[in-house]
Amino acid sequence: MVVSMAPFKRKSDVTRRPVRFTTRDGRKLTLRLIRPADAPLLEDLFYRLSPESRWRRFHALTDGIPPERIAEQAGTMANVDNRTLEGAVVAVAADDEGDRIVGVVRLARPPGKPDAAEAEAAVVVLDEYQGQGVGSELLQRMLQLARHMRVKRMLAVFQPDNAGAIRLFRDLGLPSRLETSHGISKMYTELPE
Repeated sequence: MVVSMAPFKRKSDVTRRPVRFTTRDGRKLTLRLIRPADAPLLEDLFYRLSPESRWRRFHALTDGIPPERIAEQAGTMANVDNRTLEGAVVAVAADDEGDRIVGVVRLARPPGKPDAAEAEAAVVVLDEYQGQGVGSELLQRMLQLARHMRVKRMLAVFQPDNAGAIRLFRDLGLPSRLETSHGISKMYTELPE
């Protein structure tokens, strides 16, 4: 299926400076590029996600993963260059306890291929922030990151019944194609110049 709609909206560029975002229910967030120092915040996000949200994001059961493995993965996921192979934008909430990541969107080219036209995209939003516009805003900022990284096409992989995530990517309004086989849906989206 091919979908084509209006081009995405121009907004303050998150690749240049952090931007502020207000959720539908009035909570204030800062969206910015991920930094290596965010590893503990990513680890905390992982533990605060519901089992279903973890399943939807990682496509695997995550119970029983040793804490040291989760910490290691969080470190790897936070240590990206935001220019060539991998990049990420985080949505950060600040409260009396400090900063907390409540959502993240990632782009990753195949390992060792910094000039590949295609990058895989993934997004996750903390359950209590879902339905508040955070995912949509993160995807808009991911488009800025994709332009910065010179990505031409993105691939997002979903479970076929993940209608919310599929709708989120379709709502970007960009030419896309959805293919489903063997219990996996893949959406290929062409990015604007």
